[in-house]
Amino acid sequence: MTRLRLVRAVLLRHKARTAFTILSVATAFAIFAVLSAVAQGLSGQLHFITAQRLVTASRLSGQRLPVAYVEQIASVPGVQAVTYNVQFDGYYQQPNRTVSVLAFDVTTLLQVYPEFSISPAQRQKFMSDREGAIAGAALAEQMGWRVGDTVPIRGGPPQRDGSTTWYFHLDGVYHANLPLGYQKFFAVNYAYLNEGLALAAFKDSVEQFNEVASDPTQMSRIANDIDKKFAGGPIRTVTRSEQEQTLSMLRQFGDIGALVTYVGIAVFFSMLLISGNTIANSVRERLGELAVMRALGFGRPQIAVLILLEASALIGVGTAVGLAAGWLVTRKMSPIMVMVLQGFTLTWRAIGTAIGLALLFVLMIWLLPGRRAARLPIAETLRSG
Repeated sequence: MTRLRLVRAVLLRHKARTAFTILSVATAFAIFAVLSAVAQGLSGQLHFITAQRLVTASRLSGQRLPVAYVEQIASVPGVQAVTYNVQFDGYYQQPNRTVSVLAFDVTTLLQVYPEFSISPAQRQKFMSDREGAIAGAALAEQMGWRVGDTVPIRGGPPQRDGSTTWYFHLDGVYHANLPLGYQKFFAVNYAYLNEGLALAAFKDSVEQFNEVASDPTQMSRIANDIDKKFAGGPIRTVTRSEQEQTLSMLRQFGDIGALVTYVGIAVFFSMLLISGNTIANSVRERLGELAVMRALGFGRPQIAVLILLEASALIGVGTAVGLAAGWLVTRKMSPIMVMVLQGFTLTWRAIGTAIGLALLFVLMIWLLPGRRAARLPIAETLRSG
């Protein structure tokens, strides 16, 4: 009988215990996969932000800025390009098919966001079409859009005729070598949106300005110079790098990184107790059998390897099932999560970490039972049995 058949026979001796142990391991690694995707979403927010971009907003949360500020910001030495935007959330066809509409100054949008790649013809069409829009490749595929389509977005701000449905021409599809969330932007012409708004209070105002600094070493000086421009005005500004703004937003959720770590430790600790107890009980129940195997000529290394294979089978199968389940869960969660955490995804690095942890856990739950089985006193065990 081969070692693998021996291991199979041992694991199937108590089917329920084996099944529940594998399920506990799978649950732990499925949770680890989801938490890893959350952690990647948090760190991904920082990894994929241009180091030379600044954001200017009002010092008062929710207060809009006059669009006329753009000329004064552009005049600050070191500002290479500046754009501005407002956003509203609507839906396409069905309420569950949400679309975040970002209205930019189209003449400077792609100067500030050069990572968005689009063909010259589509770019020219977008810049010359007042009702034009460009969409990320992932969003276009999800919605079934094609270049040239007229896209109605419902649930937007009221227009002068009372309608809340805005119509846009899809003039182009941009591509970006970035996480999925960054490929789902729907950018439109600010001038078109501003002209059609019914509420006078929202006209000629924006939520923020986005600048590109010509020299990344001058970011602090440029930010201070921009804010000095409006220090004595009715609406004061705060300018900071995109990294600083993102960190500020993430801190509103608390220390999620620490929370993810603590939850992961608790889950894996519980899993280790269960799987370790399973292996220990399995060895304890078979002491007599193991003593007979030793008497028949099985060496101590062979017995130790047999126990190692049992531990590997439990942890290995559970890890594979857990990672597969975690991958499916993150895929289901992704359309919603990327609206908050654009970098939300299960990476190969996380999978590699999970495999490394699985190998470590195999050694941890095997060490004591494997040592006990290998050092079993044959005669004494047979007499007590």
